[in-house]
Amino acid sequence: MRDIGKRTAANFILILVSLLMFVPLLLILNVALKTSEEFLNQPIGLVEAFQWRNFTDAWVQAEMNIYFINSFIYTFFGALGTAVISTLAAFPIARQHFKGANFVYLLFLAALFLPGGLVPLLFIMNVLNFMDTYHGFILLKIAMGLPVSIFILTGFVKGLPKELDEAATMDGCGYLKYIMLIVFPLIKPAFFTVTMLAAIGIWNDFINPYLFITEKEMRPLTAGLYMFFGQYSTNWPVLAAGIIVVAGPLILIYLFLQRYIISGITSGAVKG
Repeated sequence: MRDIGKRTAANFILILVSLLMFVPLLLILNVALKTSEEFLNQPIGLVEAFQWRNFTDAWVQAEMNIYFINSFIYTFFGALGTAVISTLAAFPIARQHFKGANFVYLLFLAALFLPGGLVPLLFIMNVLNFMDTYHGFILLKIAMGLPVSIFILTGFVKGLPKELDEAATMDGCGYLKYIMLIVFPLIKPAFFTVTMLAAIGIWNDFINPYLFITEKEMRPLTAGLYMFFGQYSTNWPVLAAGIIVVAGPLILIYLFLQRYIISGITSGAVKG
């Protein structure tokens, strides 16, 4: 009886948390499908006639085709670069294949808790001519995503048996080949987890594009949505449609990768 009570309480809490997360999304979707008049008369009432044109208007009026391409470039290369570089760094750090591996690991851990130096970062980006460039912003986002990615992947690599390393060495397997063919398949859930975390951070980033990208044509969707909000702050249905357009791709990516992400999180919990 006590276990049934605990299970019922846990299910109730999970349902409550799920409602807290999904209700705002459903409210935004409900607003995005209304006309302006319907929204003003019944802000939280259910939509009567779906206005799919709001999505087209948001896409055209906010020039989202340009910002969408920019966001895709930053997110794809930034998230992939973060995951690949952190994988290649996590293995030698976890196995301590070089002197000072623990110190390097502590530096990455420290970066998780220390605030970023904005002024030095602006100075470095300016000196390297990385301002207003795709590669500069991508490298910046990769550097920002490495600490948490290396922290997660190092924990997973430490959970792999060292006998695999010895067997690969005896078979003459090269270092990079071993990482790509043996280690990578074993840490695939963690790899996709850090990829998703990096993608969320880059796609939803609002502050850094304004600091390091001054040209309007190179800004991502979040910056474009903010400018769109300034121009159409009275047309809430179109604004809500714009928010759905911005959030939609990440939701689709999460649905595609959720099997690996949940597997990675649960595996990490068991190993911890």
